[in-house]
Amino acid sequence: MKGSADAAVSAPKPQPGQQVTVELGPMVHGGVCLAHLDGGTTLFVDGGIPGERAQVELSYRKRTVWFGKVVGVDQPSSHRVAAPCPYVGTCGGCQLQHVSYEHHLELKRGIVEDAMRRQHVPLPDEIYVHGMEDPWRYRWRGEFHVVPGPNGAKDAGLGFNRVRSWRPVAVDDCLIHHRTISAALPSLLEAVHRGGDDRLTSLHLTVGEGGDELMVRAKPQKMLDGDAVDSVAMEHGLRWLRDSTTLHWRGFSYRVTPDTFIQVNWSSLDTLYGIVLDRLGDVSGKRIVDGYAGIGVVSCVIARHAAEVICIENNPASCRMGMLNARLNEVDDRLRYVVAPVEEALPGVFAGSKVDALVLDPARAGCESEVCGFLALAGPKQIVYVSCDPATLARDLRVLVSSWPYIIETMDIVDIFPHTHHVECVVALRRIP
Repeated sequence: MKGSADAAVSAPKPQPGQQVTVELGPMVHGGVCLAHLDGGTTLFVDGGIPGERAQVELSYRKRTVWFGKVVGVDQPSSHRVAAPCPYVGTCGGCQLQHVSYEHHLELKRGIVEDAMRRQHVPLPDEIYVHGMEDPWRYRWRGEFHVVPGPNGAKDAGLGFNRVRSWRPVAVDDCLIHHRTISAALPSLLEAVHRGGDDRLTSLHLTVGEGGDELMVRAKPQKMLDGDAVDSVAMEHGLRWLRDSTTLHWRGFSYRVTPDTFIQVNWSSLDTLYGIVLDRLGDVSGKRIVDGYAGIGVVSCVIARHAAEVICIENNPASCRMGMLNARLNEVDDRLRYVVAPVEEALPGVFAGSKVDALVLDPARAGCESEVCGFLALAGPKQIVYVSCDPATLARDLRVLVSSWPYIIETMDIVDIFPHTHHVECVVALRRIP
């Protein structure tokens, strides 16, 4: 017994840089595979596929959990493919390029289902998964970090943060960004080299007008000379704007600024918001509330037939653009904005005329607890919840569904972020009398 205790005490502890061979378990939120070291220590592994036997290099420990990356595969999955991007493993933007696209849709389904199980949320009989026909070049908006060179901005590069790091790496191209953005990178670098201050941190880019325009916003804005941006655009015959651009969907036009939220995968907007509209059904003559409404993209379409659409939005800039978009699309007589946090505005909005349905599309943090609490007590017959984070969605659904008074009628998983671990869900809820 004494010898066994001595052996246990003298067993080597895991160290950064150490390589271990492990069996990779299920993929969890974040695009990492769950595994265990000898002794049961939890390990999260980048670059793996569930079911593989892989060689993993340990990177660092956070509390009792280790993080590592695959450096070799002894028993590869049949779903493993060669990542086409040369920056995979260095750039932290994509987590799933090594997985066949068909399979990473299934992995995302599993991540969503696991999040629901953890919160004891009952799932519908069927969950619909919607992928993209072409899962590349889909980002119409992106932020490229300025990577200073030996002479600061004068020979800087543009790129993204490294894997699990705040240190950026320069790239020549990004396969998930719109071709208009990728084609503009050399010219954008030229503008940075000419007019960039060494304190310039990033460029915020948005494609507009069907790919013919590019909105360019420096961060901090004063750290890039606007004249340098304009002169480079003129020399190369490029349509660059610095304040706003226009996007189109279903015959509607939307003015967009760098300060307002949009879905970055504009090409898949018809899939995502089309499901929202389908789940709402016929809105003719109804009073609809759009929580976290942003610039009113889906609200304007709803307002074409609804009696009234009330948009709740906390960002004043988004509210201004939302009202402008309502006027541009000639629905401003049936659409109005409440400038306030959703948790503060809901009671007043519901105290007026009857609300027939509510659309929720919060940020990644999900709804404030006051929102779910109010809806559990006095919510409408119908809620359509759009979420970009399975964990916070499950947390909110636990209040609305597991504790009553709603049931989930349908759940859709929409992959508008291919090759990354991010995913959107659309959940249709119906109130039980």
